[in-house]
Amino acid sequence: MKKKIIVNLKEGVLPVSVLPNTVLSHGDDNFRIKPLYEISAHPLFKKSIPDFSILSEEESNTAQKVFYDELNETEKALYRTFEVEVPATVNVQEFIKELYNSPGVNFVQQDQMNDLYYLPNDPLYTELYGLKKMDCEKAWDYSSGKEVIVAVVDTGVDYNHPDLKNNMWTDAAGNYGYDFSENNSNPMDYHSHGTHVSGTIASTGDNSIGIIGVAFNAKIMAVKIFPNALDSVCSKAIVYAVDNGAKVINNSWGPTAKRPSNPVVEQAIDYAVSKGVTVVFAAGNNSDDVVNYSPANYHNVFCVAATDKNDEIAGFSNYGNNVLISAPGKDIVSLKFNSSEYTVMSGTSMAAPHVSGLAALIISKFPTLSLNEIKEKIEANVDKITSVHPVGSGRVNAFKAVR
Repeated sequence: MKKKIIVNLKEGVLPVSVLPNTVLSHGDDNFRIKPLYEISAHPLFKKSIPDFSILSEEESNTAQKVFYDELNETEKALYRTFEVEVPATVNVQEFIKELYNSPGVNFVQQDQMNDLYYLPNDPLYTELYGLKKMDCEKAWDYSSGKEVIVAVVDTGVDYNHPDLKNNMWTDAAGNYGYDFSENNSNPMDYHSHGTHVSGTIASTGDNSIGIIGVAFNAKIMAVKIFPNALDSVCSKAIVYAVDNGAKVINNSWGPTAKRPSNPVVEQAIDYAVSKGVTVVFAAGNNSDDVVNYSPANYHNVFCVAATDKNDEIAGFSNYGNNVLISAPGKDIVSLKFNSSEYTVMSGTSMAAPHVSGLAALIISKFPTLSLNEIKEKIEANVDKITSVHPVGSGRVNAFKAVR
């Protein structure tokens, strides 16, 4: 079985010039290299050249080069990222080591799987204590997150749930998002995690049923990465969300084990931040310092730890100086997929969407704020809590942040 490597090259460097002999000796039939991101898939490129498919190869290459030359440096870096399928007979670690030694390489990593940051549990509570802790009821006098697009990069979303379907984003073709795990345009949830997260962010308000989301007038963009949540899949999902208008991206997932750095996902995050997009990550459920877990530890994300109904850090939650903020994440009631019902889940997965929803409230109320100003509003306007471990500036308070 072939394994995948992700490599990012310096300007002007061709992929074949950096592949070590250990791979080249296997011949073209045994390995494959392709761009991680296709310029032809960029919405602005498709808009400028709608008949791209009928161009000759030479015309196609010229059009893509012209478009590439007009991009900024952060965007150009994306399109110098490649996937390499490595034959099973090749020692992957030796391959990576050889690539590291090439002067034309910015970074290289094995394409690894990521995991969800939730802890399944039976229903225990019927009240949305998290929204009450956050003073959402008073915050809604100022903002409901109207029309702000929040991308949920997750297991998909049950876009038919009666408490969410009116708040689903769609593209021009009527698609609710995209499934990068299976490469199709149907991001229907298969697990419930993504639907639960989406419900906390934007369940419909004032509809006489079920629950209400933090930003009950926001729009949910479904971006599915599980069950095949490789780094390459996650990276493409983040870029897709940015290119399709998301202002906030919720990520309730992370590495399956300690991994302090994940360059390809961090690169996609940098791209999002360069476009002014708020990127929220769950801190993780290892009861450990988040410094060991990328992308949650990355400086460009809003890292969220989990608290319980007593404003104490949840026993499972990661912590540390890289945590920006805390939010309710234990015994959270939200939507259940493939039904019209509700369920309870726990995890930093459930804390992150409280912050994503708050970011949507702030963006709706103050649309001209910079990303740093949004971060400052969230971080400074909190309720202080005590903890034996660092868990950010406090537990989020929506009312204080938007008033």
